[in-house]
Amino acid sequence: MPGCFFFDTSALFKRYRWEEGSNVVAGILQQDAVFYISAITLCEVISNLRRLADVDGLISPQEFEVLRATFLGDVGERLFEVIEVTADIILTATDLASQKYIAPLDAIQIATALSVPEKPAFVCADQKLIRIAVASGLHVMDPLHPGEFERR
Repeated sequence: MPGCFFFDTSALFKRYRWEEGSNVVAGILQQDAVFYISAITLCEVISNLRRLADVDGLISPQEFEVLRATFLGDVGERLFEVIEVTADIILTATDLASQKYIAPLDAIQIATALSVPEKPAFVCADQKLIRIAVASGLHVMDPLHPGEFERR
């Protein structure tokens, strides 16, 4: 197993909302490793939790507050190393977006993962993003298909 992991929001969200792949994410997070997230993940996770309450009606406002506090607690306790989005990361994301259509936040996620010198495993549950990540040279772990450790 890798010594460090970079979590895309699609995979990290499975820690806070039990769904397919959540057990795999829980197993990864029990390892003695470094776990990275992009600073944009902070907003993405909170926004997606809010959507579950306000748009989808799948959680109550009280559940939103508990999940939000749990996530922010994990960040505050430094379970995750938060990588600031720099100008270099934005330039790399722009290069990615110039090569093939990719949503801007997804491009920033991949660019942020690529900026980590330790070459982390990119943990992601978004199939389109996985294909782009592999094409970008990242090692990918998909919690929906845990036996497939994809490499470039």
